[in-house]
Amino acid sequence: MSQEYQAPDIRLEPMDDRAAAEVGTPVSDGNGPFVLGRARGCQVCFEDPSISRRHASIVKRDGRWFVVDHGGRHGTYLNGVRLDAEQPAVAAQGDFIRVGPYTFRIDFGGSKVSTMAITEKHLGSDTIVERVSNREMGSLAQHRLEVLIDGAVAINQSADEAALGEAVVDVVLAGTGFPRAAMIRPTGSSDQVEVLVSRDTKVAGTAEFSFSRSLLREAASGHIARLSRRGGEELGQSIERLGITGALCAPIVLDASVVGYIYLDSRANEQAGYPDAAGFCHAISKMASLALSNLKRADLQRRQRQMEQDLQGARQAQAFLCPKGEGAVGALAYAMQSFPGRYVAGDLFDIFPLDDGRVGLCFGDVTGQGATAAILMTAVLAHLRASLARYNDPAQAIHDVNRYVAECSPAHMFVSLWVAVYDEADRSLCYVDGGHGHWYITYRDKGPVHAGKPGGLLVGIDPEYAYESATLDLGDVDRIILYSDGLIEQVDPGGEPFEKERVREVLATTASAKEDVAALFQRLEEFAGKTVLDDDVTVASIEIAQSK
Repeated sequence: MSQEYQAPDIRLEPMDDRAAAEVGTPVSDGNGPFVLGRARGCQVCFEDPSISRRHASIVKRDGRWFVVDHGGRHGTYLNGVRLDAEQPAVAAQGDFIRVGPYTFRIDFGGSKVSTMAITEKHLGSDTIVERVSNREMGSLAQHRLEVLIDGAVAINQSADEAALGEAVVDVVLAGTGFPRAAMIRPTGSSDQVEVLVSRDTKVAGTAEFSFSRSLLREAASGHIARLSRRGGEELGQSIERLGITGALCAPIVLDASVVGYIYLDSRANEQAGYPDAAGFCHAISKMASLALSNLKRADLQRRQRQMEQDLQGARQAQAFLCPKGEGAVGALAYAMQSFPGRYVAGDLFDIFPLDDGRVGLCFGDVTGQGATAAILMTAVLAHLRASLARYNDPAQAIHDVNRYVAECSPAHMFVSLWVAVYDEADRSLCYVDGGHGHWYITYRDKGPVHAGKPGGLLVGIDPEYAYESATLDLGDVDRIILYSDGLIEQVDPGGEPFEKERVREVLATTASAKEDVAALFQRLEEFAGKTVLDDDVTVASIEIAQSK
């Protein structure tokens, strides 16, 4: 359905200068395609030849964002985990997405972490920024091995990123001799960093830091960097206020990309760390990188399991509630097939007998996913059956369901709903279209004709909305074909949607309800180039028995 819960906008914050220079900070509100690739029509367009033409997409469905890899040779990585082609992965605040050599941090605008400015745009001639040699990093002092081991245990037992930051800062303060430490990460801006944890052993509370841009730039290459002074001289003017005399910066790496830093400094009259502080800090940064990778991987797996469980439950409910694939009710024969998509499981179709030879029909789509959508679908079908049996009036039935959904369902859940009563006595169909609009009428003399736009509001928005019914004379009608929006919104590998005209082309070649359903699904799979579709697709075709 097109009306969904409005998730926050998504921003992709570049984690390196190349990504920032080529694409900046892409933003999407989810109301249109958000495709990453080299093709000119992509919303985020890259230059590197390792990127596929349509490399990946970021999609919003019912209040959640998903990352989908489109099967390129080099893959798409979320928090260091390569995604399965065409299988959606749930995205969360702070996730890292990599396509080719480009890494971005996902931001929904809800980060609570404080930011601090990066200082020192120009170093003075008395300032040294240097890469620490591997030889020096290998000389850990024996008497601090216990600190290192205890710190490793705390780091690897961290339950989340905040706990990891606390453990890292604790151990580097205990093992490096620096009086001040922070765990930070880049924001996509060259002028700010996000501070996860900062601590000062000299004073209570959060440390006051001035982060060196030159030091961060050196560490961004994946190496530990050190800033110190020559011959007792002070450092550059931009950090003179704090009197900083030395600093270390060690990168935290995830999936070959620097996603954070351990930052330490010392100031006038303070010890500038132990001689082997760089080696100790390097060891901790390696542990932190591994622990962060494990946390991100476990979180992604948890999200995927939860999504799969929700969808499986909803699909089972959907299969249980919908009628079997073929059958006849009164004078109507039908064929139906429902193909589950990646994201939601809320399509509904029902056909059932009423009094005096009448037949009740309904077709619709519930927004939402998982158990909630399944429960709402069950309630809608139960209300419809009871109301149609009582009134034989689709307008009254949809009015009752609309009031129930508006008053009892979650605020972001609605239903597109087509409800009808077929009367065999005069071969007429009395129907109400509540925000659905996806159906064709096949006439014996002129073939398939689209029934037009929906005549009513989505169910669940306005509890007092007055739905109006219309009557269709079925004297020259062969079949009525209803389908969910997942059919026409499915895109091909180039991003083009299936659209209703292709539905008409298929229906112009078929001659029965069973052929309608089979031919539409065959054409859809050929068009999409895959069997895993973006959304649920349900098609139902109802044959009208010809008068004797």
